[in-house]
Amino acid sequence: MTARRRASFLVAAIAAATALVVIAIIAPRRAAAGWLIGFVYVSAIPLGSLALLLIHRLTGGHWGDSLRPVLMPAAACIPLLALAFVPVLIAMPTLFSWAADASAVKPDVAHLYLNMPLFTLRTFIAFIGWTVLAMAMARPVRAGTLWAAFGLLFYSVAISLTSIDWVVSTEPTFVSTSFGAGFAVMQLLAALSFAAMLGPPTLDLKARRDLGGLMLAVALGLTYIDFMALLVIWYGDLPDKVDWFVKRTLLPWRWFAIGAFVLGSAAPILLLFLARVRANFTALRVVAASFLYGLALYDAYLLAPVYGAWSLLTAALAVVAMGGVLIACIDANWPATLFARWTPREAAHG
Repeated sequence: MTARRRASFLVAAIAAATALVVIAIIAPRRAAAGWLIGFVYVSAIPLGSLALLLIHRLTGGHWGDSLRPVLMPAAACIPLLALAFVPVLIAMPTLFSWAADASAVKPDVAHLYLNMPLFTLRTFIAFIGWTVLAMAMARPVRAGTLWAAFGLLFYSVAISLTSIDWVVSTEPTFVSTSFGAGFAVMQLLAALSFAAMLGPPTLDLKARRDLGGLMLAVALGLTYIDFMALLVIWYGDLPDKVDWFVKRTLLPWRWFAIGAFVLGSAAPILLLFLARVRANFTALRVVAASFLYGLALYDAYLLAPVYGAWSLLTAALAVVAMGGVLIACIDANWPATLFARWTPREAAHG
């Protein structure tokens, strides 16, 4: 990507952020809701990239070496995510019913978990840990498998808690024990799809096949987790949980569910079953674009019904604002370059 194209992404990001500021003055809840939806979507790429780097540090494999030029700069943008989350913290009473009124949840839940200080503390600890792990993964050595193992453990616990905080707690009467796992797998799929979109066309045949196989496996995993959650909740006939799904059968959310299933699951999975698709770089990019569009619809399906259809407009602006900065930074590779400068000298020559 040329400097001019990077500048165009930044200009688009600034324009979208400016529009959001104007909307925030007129309708603060609508702007805050869009920012939260956009954040959940965009943050999946750096966090999923970190998880993939940790997995590769443990398992090795040609796929990780080939995708590292995209995954490492993406993971290095995690500190920028922490800054992007500040507006959510500021708007918590607007976004979360339990933050505005503690009686929205059970007293023990409000005291021990769903309150503003602990919400902020959990998010702060998560971002600190993820940033430290991203810095560790910047080391160009293959040692540190124990560090990667503990890193994956931290990632798993942190993403389980933050996914509940950022998404599930917007409707605190709804509970899902599988949501954290599905959220983590969704981030892996977003990162793999992003790597396919931004990866160099010079990826060799083995790397392309590995990438296609990984996207297929992760997409099947996400589809299975979501389907089993729906099956168990629906046939369990628990009013609070079923109501969550019933609300999303209304228009326009029903179409978002259908679009998310078709673009984010059925169509790309069927394509990836074909070996010639997994071996063709252009075809992989088409599949990756389908996954990214499907995941955008899925995130909107999860959060937008809480805030209304108008939050989709501000969510689109938020995605442009955050995504433009993210793509420009990843392409320029400057966060990863900063991390490399902090890497110990002996590791750089290890």
